[in-house]
Amino acid sequence: MLHTLTALAEKSVNPDGREVWDLNERSRTLLTVVSWGIWLAAVTCGLIYTVNWIAGGKCGVALCEYLLFIENFRAGKPLYVLNGLHGFHYLPVMLIIGTPLDWVSISVAGAIFGVLSTGFLAYSVWRLAEAISPKHPVTTTGSILLAGVVAATNSVVLLQMQTPMTAAMICAAACGMAGRWRALALWLVFASAIKPLAIVMAMLAFVTVPQTRRPLVAGFAVLLLVPFAFQDWNYLLAQYADYAGQLATITHAAPGHWYAQTEISTLLKAIGLDLGPGARLAIRIAAAIGVLVLAWRIAAMGVARATAFALLILATCYIGLFNPRQENVSFIVVAPGVAALAMVYLQRNVGDWRGWLWIALAFLVQFSWGNGTRAGAWLYPGWMLLIWAGLLGLMIDPRRWCSLLSDRPSSSPEKAAVDRATGEVA
Repeated sequence: MLHTLTALAEKSVNPDGREVWDLNERSRTLLTVVSWGIWLAAVTCGLIYTVNWIAGGKCGVALCEYLLFIENFRAGKPLYVLNGLHGFHYLPVMLIIGTPLDWVSISVAGAIFGVLSTGFLAYSVWRLAEAISPKHPVTTTGSILLAGVVAATNSVVLLQMQTPMTAAMICAAACGMAGRWRALALWLVFASAIKPLAIVMAMLAFVTVPQTRRPLVAGFAVLLLVPFAFQDWNYLLAQYADYAGQLATITHAAPGHWYAQTEISTLLKAIGLDLGPGARLAIRIAAAIGVLVLAWRIAAMGVARATAFALLILATCYIGLFNPRQENVSFIVVAPGVAALAMVYLQRNVGDWRGWLWIALAFLVQFSWGNGTRAGAWLYPGWMLLIWAGLLGLMIDPRRWCSLLSDRPSSSPEKAAVDRATGEVA
């Protein structure tokens, strides 16, 4: 093992007197080429397969449903299903944003949507990589993308909104890590317009970061009001009421009611705890309060880098385990943040086993073991429990999290804030 590491990396001593390893130039170049090459090949092949598939008349992708509901919106037809988990789960404004996709053939729409989604994801990860690894952002971007390649390929094959939503949340975190809180808020408004699950991160930001409150309130008011310029007011008010009813249906749905459902309640049912809707809701609320407390304590430290990254990873991992509509193909929302956390460790010391453990968890959480099967019901949330155990270990003491994310010269204001709070140099 040591011989292999010596061939790939160079040893040095950090300011604390500890031996650390960093990739040599040859290894870093190879990693960059391989990681980007595999990711580009995977998503490109997935997109080509999907476009050919829908061009042949088959339409089992999310884009087909988006186009259907765009037509329903224009025709003033109902958008929401009140007695099931299938159907349209977005705000009406998404149909306005997606309308240009209905101006071209479905195969062209699929190609445009796929290219924009994957390009947006790569851009967002690059922005995040610049924040956590400013010396080698291209290599770090490739590594994060490679760690999430299975989820990214699944998303591009299904043409889901999960990918652009996740990309917008990552862009929000990157802005927040630079102290640009208004930009973070605007990115979260855009993410929520694409897919409302991003509201989880927006709510955390609203409560813990005062600078985001006004832009978030104004932004969400715009999201709700813009559709009234395109449709009858009575129709839209009825749709908003139906949307609230649909959310209630989703919240109270029995575990496994949706064949691809994989979240905390399916895990509990798989191990023999088939709880009622009230108990399941209580678990989600308790988890939300716990997440809020973690985010609040970290934000109180006053370190923008640590706060913004915490908002991202707490929100995405909450969605990954406690969203009752979470599917086994939707873990693109979890993988980039967990992989980025791994890079925080590895860019300091490529020999740090904690970084490799986080990479393994980011990778494992993406694999499919069959819709509706026992393994499919418990394995995904099982991996998520391990991820949450690790996050709690890092965040239960906010000084530890801030020290981990404060990788800047000691002269910077943020580093000084951490030093004052922790009493030590990260």
